[in-house]
Amino acid sequence: MKHFELNIRADKIGILYFDLQNEKVNKFNREVMAEFEALIKTLKSRGAERTPSGEPVIEALIMFSKKPNNFIAGADINLIQSAKTAEAATELARAGQNLINHWEDLPFPRIMAINGSCMGGGCELSLASTAIVLSDDPSARIGLPETLLGIIPGMGGCVRMPWKVGIATALELILAGKTLTGPKAEKAGLADACLPKENFEENVIQWVQKNLDRMKRGERIAREPKLGGMGGVAGKALESPLMRGIVFKKARTGVMAKTKGQYPAPLKAIEVIQEIGTHYQGRLYGLERDEALITEAEGFGKMAATDVSKNCIKLFFLTEGVKKATGLPGNAQVPTKKIQTAAVLGAGVMGGGISQLLADKGVEVRMKDIQNSALELGVHSAMVLFKKAYKKRIITERQMQQRLNRIAPTTDFAGFKTEEFVIEAVVEKMEIKQSVLKELENYISDDCVVATNTSSLSVSKMQSAMKNPSRFAGMHFFNPVHKMPLVEVIRGEKSSDFAVSQAFQFSKQIGKYPIVVKDSPGFLVNRLLGPYLIEAAHMMKEGVRIEEMDPALLKFGMPMGPAELIDEVGLDIGDKVSHILNEGFGERMKPVNTFEKLLELKRFGKKSGTGFYVYSGKDKSEKKLDPQVYSIMGVQPKANLIPAEEIVDRGVLQMVNEAARCLEEKVVASPDDVDLGMVMGTGFPPFRGGLLKYADDRGLNEIIERLKELQGKYGMRFEPSQALLDYARRGGFYPKA
Repeated sequence: MKHFELNIRADKIGILYFDLQNEKVNKFNREVMAEFEALIKTLKSRGAERTPSGEPVIEALIMFSKKPNNFIAGADINLIQSAKTAEAATELARAGQNLINHWEDLPFPRIMAINGSCMGGGCELSLASTAIVLSDDPSARIGLPETLLGIIPGMGGCVRMPWKVGIATALELILAGKTLTGPKAEKAGLADACLPKENFEENVIQWVQKNLDRMKRGERIAREPKLGGMGGVAGKALESPLMRGIVFKKARTGVMAKTKGQYPAPLKAIEVIQEIGTHYQGRLYGLERDEALITEAEGFGKMAATDVSKNCIKLFFLTEGVKKATGLPGNAQVPTKKIQTAAVLGAGVMGGGISQLLADKGVEVRMKDIQNSALELGVHSAMVLFKKAYKKRIITERQMQQRLNRIAPTTDFAGFKTEEFVIEAVVEKMEIKQSVLKELENYISDDCVVATNTSSLSVSKMQSAMKNPSRFAGMHFFNPVHKMPLVEVIRGEKSSDFAVSQAFQFSKQIGKYPIVVKDSPGFLVNRLLGPYLIEAAHMMKEGVRIEEMDPALLKFGMPMGPAELIDEVGLDIGDKVSHILNEGFGERMKPVNTFEKLLELKRFGKKSGTGFYVYSGKDKSEKKLDPQVYSIMGVQPKANLIPAEEIVDRGVLQMVNEAARCLEEKVVASPDDVDLGMVMGTGFPPFRGGLLKYADDRGLNEIIERLKELQGKYGMRFEPSQALLDYARRGGFYPKA
């Protein structure tokens, strides 16, 4: 065998190691599936007291992985992507199901010993095993994340997960693509045990020896499932045939509230699980295994053939590509290192947020500010986030304190010589930043990399004040830092490959998705959002109601409407960025004077409590449109002034037009960078595959004609760019082969 290794101990317990050659993770590709199928055939006769061929008898079989922090990543996504039709995808699912059925039907107990991530097909193989044992290592997680790829579990997950943990918990896990650590999996009844990560293999063998007789008798070892997990509705009665409808109705309501119906996979999962049924009080209510699996496979096939699935899988490959990238052209290699210690200059909203993130990811942080009051606020903000994680049981109380202790507030540069990386996040003024950077260089080592968190100022101009500008780059985090997954790594004119690559790798180390961006006004994301939000200002000035504008973009799939987004960013910040964009790009980025009165009244948005909306409640989480905002702006709103489709086109097509210019100017290297940046930085709807994938799917020629229509109606800012015309002639941003 190439990818599996089987050893039989003297006590007749078999140890099976999975180690996919030349890959960092284990996954089910065609070669692995064929080898595993052949292995299972040889194991069929090994459960008898005496085997026909005289081979050693197997009393129980334990599967381990030889990959660090990984058990089985799931099925090879390339297999799903290659299935062009629903029928082909259904056949693919059936092949996987048959393989797992053969594993389930082996004549001896099968134990999955999971000491790393176990996702998708790995989880489905585990569900077909006699017992699931996880380690308490944080990297050991199990779950079915298929709905995040626009599909449903197709190798038995929709069938066996409800049978293992009950319908309510199964829906909770499957619909959200949720994964569980060892302790949580044990509590949910998914794992039969959670054992210490130290000496894990030995611990599992001892556990199997202790529980072998019970497993042979078919007794349930896992705790009984905690029923009724959906929305806090509890009680065993909900698992009964008469009451299951309540669970499914509540699940549909929850899915529609979150997805607005834009993602069909969770709804299909509900439909399939409802048809399959579950076990209740020792009886099966629903379909037998083979019928149930056929139902699941057909549902999988239908979802795998959707555009939503293809787009979600495209984004999956983009994120996987980032994991392998270096941040340099052609993925050139320069020596970088894992950062252990870092400093953050500034304890404001961004500086405090960055400090909290670094501490959360295991980095020792020195947070410097000139005022003790700012440092106190920065530490308090970090404590609030750590407490939230503790209350949600993501971390323990001890871990919360450990993370907080990693932040060392200071008002001076003492100890900065030991820092490996410094992130500057002081007030957004060029002269102040240059002064701080100039002073900083006197206190850091020669090989320390320095990055600025500027959202709009020139990195090249900033680094011109430094003695060693090559060590300097931009690292533009998005607010709120702990939630937004994108970091724009900005290459200044004198930034070295080492500085850029180290900033890129550090971004990945702390859990972000970086893209490398040329130093130009607005970088990428703010430059694309600029015309989008300026157009929103034009529409409001014309009298388009916010009550119609924001919902139109929400229906399109944006996470929030443009007025709410301006409130979230802050009108004052948006105003500064708009003037920088205007200086850089002239008339087409000219700000509209719609918001002047709001700025005068310091109605900056969510942070001030009022903007277009009025914010209240805990963390200002409740919002309500302020009817006075129109009179303050001096506009007369008119109902149904323009159709919702035109509202969407006026905003989104402006971004498409500007993105073509960005590619022409090499602001980023590829359309992939634009799409990843827009999804991770603005929440552009993933089900559309990204801004430029959406444009290609709609058709660039159609978009150009639509822009010309809008140009005739609203002016030259809608004129199709030469870059967009050129991409249309080439067949799109992603020309088909």
